[in-house]
Amino acid sequence: MKNNTSLAAIVIFLIIACLILSPAHSMKDQIAFQTTAPKDQTGTDPEIKTGIPQSIVMSKPVRLCIPSVHLSTSITPIHLSENGQLEVPKSSEIAGLYVDGVLPGENGNAIVAGHVDNYTGPAIFYPLKHLKPGTFVFLFDQNNRYLKYEILEVQSYFTQEAPLDKIFGDTAEKQLNLITCTGTYDRKKKEHNKRLVVYTRLVE
Repeated sequence: MKNNTSLAAIVIFLIIACLILSPAHSMKDQIAFQTTAPKDQTGTDPEIKTGIPQSIVMSKPVRLCIPSVHLSTSITPIHLSENGQLEVPKSSEIAGLYVDGVLPGENGNAIVAGHVDNYTGPAIFYPLKHLKPGTFVFLFDQNNRYLKYEILEVQSYFTQEAPLDKIFGDTAEKQLNLITCTGTYDRKKKEHNKRLVVYTRLVE
């Protein structure tokens, strides 16, 4: 089992980048809300599989969907940089899966991070603050197989007071934690003073 309580995990959360970036396109220009993976190369919609065996690990999800807040976004892999900081997607309109830790479908806490805002306004994870327990998050792979997670709780923390073991630590459950920024933006530090965490657990 991967140990997510390491120094690297602490560094990830304390300095996770929430820099305000110029998006590749505005929220108004996003494609219509989708709850399936992108079309295959033939241009046709592949058949949606009704769930995925829990023994399967989704190493390359391509889309994250949260129907309750009409959020649908592509997912890109993210890593730690040489100085220990968590890399972030270049676009503020897509989410990043930390692929060097726990992966979706594995026991433990998988991590997906995204921007809350940018120079022009709300970014892809802006709606996370409206999420409620009991609603669902879906991860799709290229074959339209999915992992379904139920939202357990939504919490915000001052960065230095965050419960790192709860967010990154080992657990026997298959969990997915969504992280973004919240609170007051400090223009000198170029970051927000709080982090918002959405805790979810695999149900299908």
